[in-house]
Amino acid sequence: MEKSFVQNITMMRENDIHIVAVAFVQSKLDEVFLHVEKLHHEEKKRYYMLIHDRRKISYLLGRLAAKQALMSLTKVAIENSIWIDSGIFGFPVVRCKAMQNKQVSISHSNIMGISIAFEENHPMGIDLEKISTNQENVILNYITDEEKVLLKNINMNTIAGYTVIWSIKESLSKVIKTGMMLDFSLLTISSITLENSTFECSFHHFGQYKAIAHINDNYAISIALPRKTKANFNEVWGMFASLSHE
Repeated sequence: MEKSFVQNITMMRENDIHIVAVAFVQSKLDEVFLHVEKLHHEEKKRYYMLIHDRRKISYLLGRLAAKQALMSLTKVAIENSIWIDSGIFGFPVVRCKAMQNKQVSISHSNIMGISIAFEENHPMGIDLEKISTNQENVILNYITDEEKVLLKNINMNTIAGYTVIWSIKESLSKVIKTGMMLDFSLLTISSITLENSTFECSFHHFGQYKAIAHINDNYAISIALPRKTKANFNEVWGMFASLSHE
């Protein structure tokens, strides 16, 4: 049975506010394929070109979450009227006349898709990662010695902490729309704090951004956003906790 949640969050800045929407979609593997009809006809073309079921599942979950987030910000009520295209480097591009200046960031892991929808003048990125010791050696190749010290200082020098660092870098790479194709050293973290299960960090080379992250069960969620924006993501963390992580 599909489970989905969407939550609008107010982003506070010195002279204005921005409303964004975060959506989660969870579906059992044998039920994911029932949602193909919610795709735009252009998305269906892309979907049927995919060969492996794993890619089809991740594509579906990501698009479903993105559509729910976008619909929460607008008056559009028909999912298959929204076309989420792909840019030349794979980042999502919203193509819908009723959604001018709206953008999304998408992530997925196993049977969950997550997305954040926002106005293009307030760029954001989101990432979802499953915490697994099977990935520890791979992730450690991308964690600097300085970042290991930062994690040790907050008693998070574990696979969970390493996964949070990886996820934070993924979320930032989505803001700048390069994915992980850029030199990974450009994404290094300069500071990290942990308070009430929420991480906050800054970056050496992208001082205009920060990232907020959270661990729940065996997953890490990260959201990159402009440094001077203030927001409370507790409702998002609670929404995520209400899902059954299978």
